[in-house]
Amino acid sequence: MNVGAPMAEIITNEMEEIRRLIAETVAKRNSLKTEMAQWYEAHSKRFERTNELITVDSTLSELDSHYKRLWDYHNTKSIAS
Repeated sequence: MNVGAPMAEIITNEMEEIRRLIAETVAKRNSLKTEMAQWYEAHSKRFERTNELITVDSTLSELDSHYKRLWDYHNTKSIAS
């Protein structure tokens, strides 16, 4: 066993799906942020879709955290080994 050799990254099907969902969510977030910028150029009242943007941000955070937990589980060697 070569202790100094880099470990091959493990990406499961579930992790691939989460990556896809993250990409979709980022695209939706970017679209909403663009829409919000345009909204504030034309209106002085609160952006009508603020709650949706907050939900998208929360979803993105949850997806990212879930992906990291899975990545750590599959790709971190036990200290005891």
